[in-house]
Amino acid sequence: MRRPRVEILYFDGCPNHEAARALVERVAAELQVEPEIDLVEVPDADAAAQLRFLGSPT
Repeated sequence: MRRPRVEILYFDGCPNHEAARALVERVAAELQVEPEIDLVEVPDADAAAQLRFLGSPT
């Protein structure tokens, strides 16, 4: 079975992206899955539009 992949998008200075990662890890442990978790820093408005980034973290 393939590992699920989770991307957490955030902007520089976001105070909540580490908490979002911890939440994903906690839920994954409860569900007994081991997702691949990627933290993706969104550097600018163009990247935000391309990624459909609505706010930090997403």
